Amino acid sequence: MCSLKDPNLVRVIGVCSTEDPISTIQEYCEFGDLSTFLQIHNCNSQENPAISYGCLIFMATQIASGMKYLESRDIVHRDLAARNCMVGKNYTIKISDHAMYCSHYESDYYLSDTKARLPIRWMAWESLLLGKNTTKSDVWSFAVTLWEILIHCNQRPYAELTNEQVIENCSHWYQNNSKQQYLPRPATCQKEIFDLMLECWKTNETDRPRFSEIHLFLQRKNLGFVPTL
Repeated sequence: MCSLKDPNLVRVIGVCSTEDPISTIQEYCEFGDLSTFLQIHNCNSQENPAISYGCLIFMATQIASGMKYLESRDIVHRDLAARNCMVGKNYTIKISDHAMYCSHYESDYYLSDTKARLPIRWMAWESLLLGKNTTKSDVWSFAVTLWEILIHCNQRPYAELTNEQVIENCSHWYQNNSKQQYLPRPATCQKEIFDLMLECWKTNETDRPRFSEIHLFLQRKNLGFVPTL
């Protein structure tokens, strides 16, 4: 992890492995995780001004950029979500992987029969049902993360479904029986952005876009935006 260097990844400064639990020292991001940040800034106030649609897309573009870097190194994240993205000055977003160990997000993980903690509401169907994790399953998770961002992380994905129903919903993708339930289009979401999400949720992973394509698309949607925070 220490060898990974990208402006949109949290930098690992050091690792202590001499005793359990293994500890890491990571780059400090002053505004905390993206999920909490967006919830705080959902209501417009002098202390916490509302975040514009353009800024939301700006942040998503940075996540796509960081994932493009991981994709180029053939590294699979496996837990991409707003809770695992950190916020710095001027809405700089850096991808991390700390949330699984944070008690605040314990309910976002499902304890499987093998005692593995799985972020099932963000996982591609093939990851959940077949244990197949690739950069294309990360693409699926990115679209869920983008959906989170556009609703200011006000609810979990598939909030109306139990964990068991989420797993059952994934089985409909596996069976390809057209019964699968998609996340709804957020109220402020442009059609082109939601179409991108649907592309990322294609049943066949080879039909999903690469992060390099996603990043380029979002860059074009975000031309001229200048962040200030």
